[in-house]
Amino acid sequence: MTTTASTSDAPPRQIIVSVDVEDWYHGPTAAARFGTRADVAQALASTPQPERGLPYLEAALELLAARNMRATFFWVAEYARRFPAALRRCATAGHEIACHGLTHFPKFDPATKQPNFTPAEFKTRTAEARKILQNLTGQPVIGYRAPNAYIAGWMLDALEELGFAYDSSVSANSLYNKTDEPQLTGVDTRPYFPERGTLRRGTAPRGIIEFPWPYFEFPTWGRAIALPTVAARDGARALPVLKIQTAGGPYLRFFGSGLVLAGLRQSLRRGPTVFYFHPVDMCREPIPLPFSWKRPMMWWFKGDLVRRRIVRVLDGLQGRTTAFDELLKVGAETLFGDPKANKWSPQRDAAPTGETK
Repeated sequence: MTTTASTSDAPPRQIIVSVDVEDWYHGPTAAARFGTRADVAQALASTPQPERGLPYLEAALELLAARNMRATFFWVAEYARRFPAALRRCATAGHEIACHGLTHFPKFDPATKQPNFTPAEFKTRTAEARKILQNLTGQPVIGYRAPNAYIAGWMLDALEELGFAYDSSVSANSLYNKTDEPQLTGVDTRPYFPERGTLRRGTAPRGIIEFPWPYFEFPTWGRAIALPTVAARDGARALPVLKIQTAGGPYLRFFGSGLVLAGLRQSLRRGPTVFYFHPVDMCREPIPLPFSWKRPMMWWFKGDLVRRRIVRVLDGLQGRTTAFDELLKVGAETLFGDPKANKWSPQRDAAPTGETK
């Protein structure tokens, strides 16, 4: 298995392939039914034969192996605890293991932006999640992706204190805002050091780096546009372009591989960027959820259709992919193309005192 991270002084133009390992009952459609703080056990207990994504994890591994691609697998820790052999299968195949939360709860309320957990609770739960993953694999876990990509600056500060080297949750786009900030100042698709206490692009090096998601920019030919979904959260503001998130996931299911590839290639001009998918995206079986007007199309597109879309994207990325931990080895100076940026080791503080690898 090979990666193609650059070792030159220019910012590497690589696409980081990642897989979010979770199932339908971890997602927003299940949260709408059981409540955002409901225990996963409630969904499992009320649903006969609930597992949908697990059988397709092997399919994801096979797609990557066939293309000699190494990826980062973001695991929900409670899922890993129930299926440790599947977690180890990913690790022994040579892929990086990273953290996708303890139980996939959003860390703040999407409507009110108020925290669901205190910073101390978040740190305790995240440390527990990492300990589960490290104990099961024997590997350091240095990366994090927020459940449902709901991310806040105070979360990045806590992750840095825990010794995580990077996060990849921020998405600057025109359709939604999954942060607790009204505006993502200075954020595009390039990796950056976030300003402490916020998600804004900072000017000083620090111990954690943010890898934001790619987008495709639709020109508006000089016309200012205002989107209701943006205005509701940020106040009316003029946008020179329409930015559509193209990292993958549901947007690959909804919009197809053509738009995702276009956004990845466009974002690649700025620097390294991110693609992700879920094994459950390829599920052929019905998802055991009732129809919801809040997300009526959430699972309309899946199965073999989405598998073909994942294949098209992976084939379109051949020769330009890597994993997060591999890319970080080039150091911040090369990653940012900034001679003032400090180099650092992504392995530092991977397992703080008292935590077993």
